[in-house]
Amino acid sequence: MTTTALTRFAAPLGTSSRKAPSSGLIWAAACYDLMLATTIIIAGSQGIHRFLPPLLLWALIYAMVSLKYATHFRVLFNALRQNIAIMAFPFVAAISTVWSVAPGASAYAAMQLIVTYMAAIWLGWRYRPRDIALIVLLGLTPLIALSLVNWATGMFGEVYSYTGGLLGIFSNKNTLGRMSLLLGIVTIALLIGRRSTLPRVLVLSGVFVMAALALFLSKSATSAIVMLASAGLFVLLTQHRYPATLRLGLFGIGAVAVMATLISMAFGGFDPFAEILDAFGKSSNLTGRTTLWGLAMTQISETPWLGVGFDAYWDTGAFLAVDYVQRAYGEGLISFHNFVLDIWVTLGVPGLIGIAVTLMAITLTFLRYYMISNQVWPAMALTLLVAGVGVAFFNPLLHAQHGNLIVIFVALAVSSRIEIAGLRKHVPK
Repeated sequence: MTTTALTRFAAPLGTSSRKAPSSGLIWAAACYDLMLATTIIIAGSQGIHRFLPPLLLWALIYAMVSLKYATHFRVLFNALRQNIAIMAFPFVAAISTVWSVAPGASAYAAMQLIVTYMAAIWLGWRYRPRDIALIVLLGLTPLIALSLVNWATGMFGEVYSYTGGLLGIFSNKNTLGRMSLLLGIVTIALLIGRRSTLPRVLVLSGVFVMAALALFLSKSATSAIVMLASAGLFVLLTQHRYPATLRLGLFGIGAVAVMATLISMAFGGFDPFAEILDAFGKSSNLTGRTTLWGLAMTQISETPWLGVGFDAYWDTGAFLAVDYVQRAYGEGLISFHNFVLDIWVTLGVPGLIGIAVTLMAITLTFLRYYMISNQVWPAMALTLLVAGVGVAFFNPLLHAQHGNLIVIFVALAVSSRIEIAGLRKHVPK
């Protein structure tokens, strides 16, 4: 990262625009920013609960983000205004305090969600898409490595979930699967994003193998299936970067695989979905998810329009069904494992509209970036978005106030918007 780039974003307190800051202050501010950005990714991964209280870490993040907004108020407020559509979902969450069955809980959770989005907007304003990919790599690689260390030694406590999947240092095997999925996609993008030296290729290849191993050991069927689909999507989006013979070969392999699957299903009674579930030790009811979804639909039938209020269902004690479900599936259960149902139960139709507006704004930004750039980063962003939304249909955290999926999406969208503006300035009229 060049000193010029650092000067643009990291001018320290008390420095006027007419007087250039010293290089020492610039690098100190850059280290502060990098530490904050990496901490956001680590905290959002839910991979530090065995070492630090998560709420304490998020309190530190909120304080550091508030300081960034205080010292760069004008430019960050402008970034917030330019990306106001992305804030649709947290705004709905805040408004739900009016009709929530637990206004205090909804107001507190909505405030956390808004500040998390503001942190993501700062992250996107501060760093380019490639830098965000590197920050994700820097944040997730130690967590996956420590998870494999725990698998080998058991030195960090509980190793496996009750279903047999690897927990690593996470509280849930599916969380390990999701983080491995994110790390795998980012690593592939960094491998082909620029001309690589041999040491760089070896390091990134090692990280990818580590992520793939952790994903396999987690037995997270959702993440494994999404990983395969994401690989195909990424190849499709970046096909212009490959030689014609390689493109032809990849599409040929894909076509043969699809045809073989269809023929097996038609004549051999082969059900690939059932086989995948069986390979990962899953039941036909998706490890109890269909039961949870039925419970969610029952609650939706009672409050279909406005819901019960953001974050007001699981922890407020207002609903008897929660006690029954948590006794059956564990007290740590705080989600229906489907982001649409979670949002519908808590925020009703306004929440569904809010998350649709947020995701649509992010998607359109990625598509615009992809259409005018021949770089790999918009393809990476689109692949991450599809993978994240796909996983969210079976797991929580896309809409949660402390999830790094939405942080990465928002940060990449804000950063992509800046990249688009820069590219358009250089387009001949």
